[in-house]
Amino acid sequence: MFERRVVFGKKQAALSDPREPLRPAPGAGGAAPAFHKRQWEDPRIGPMLRDAGFAPDDAASIVPTADNRLAVFAAANQRLQERTESFNRDMTARHGHCRALPFLVIDHKIWDGPHGAFLYAQLDLIGYDEWNVIMLAEDPQTTETCGLAGHPGFLPAVTQLMTEHVVGWEARHNALLKTFGDTASADRDISRDQYEMEKDTLRREIIDKAGWMKLRIIDDLLRKG
Repeated sequence: MFERRVVFGKKQAALSDPREPLRPAPGAGGAAPAFHKRQWEDPRIGPMLRDAGFAPDDAASIVPTADNRLAVFAAANQRLQERTESFNRDMTARHGHCRALPFLVIDHKIWDGPHGAFLYAQLDLIGYDEWNVIMLAEDPQTTETCGLAGHPGFLPAVTQLMTEHVVGWEARHNALLKTFGDTASADRDISRDQYEMEKDTLRREIIDKAGWMKLRIIDDLLRKG
């Protein structure tokens, strides 16, 4: 389905150096995370946000700094490395050999691209977390002993498919923000609680889609392997 055979030993860039920038700085690429100072100071937008129940000193309403985000990503990357090491230890204890590597369903090309800020800044999703990760075999022996599908490196077809999904999710979120913004200053508004509920529903949909894609990716790799 994804038109790529397994090539053992070609890592997906999932265990990058945490000292390097893992994501664009907040606000890069035209994506506006949370609410910026200039939005609070805008004579039209600022009152609308306050009327809707947001406050400039709320943690949820403040744009995290790039340094704060890099710290979050570095910690998540470290957790992924620790999970990978633990997975390999446990599987080696059970099967005698295991060299697995993580594969990201929504991969770095998406996180580092123009739609990445939507995922991490507006929906608080981190690509290194378990919902987005599959453990795949680095070598043929691991596939034979542990039954893991072989790691393909990158799967361009998956990247393309997930990019299309992310673009659609971002458009839905933008429409939700527009509805929230257009009605928040009127008596017919959707409340902040309604907005957060809709956003949580979208977030859960993304996580569920990644889980569904894991099964498709594994089945496809095993079939081609």
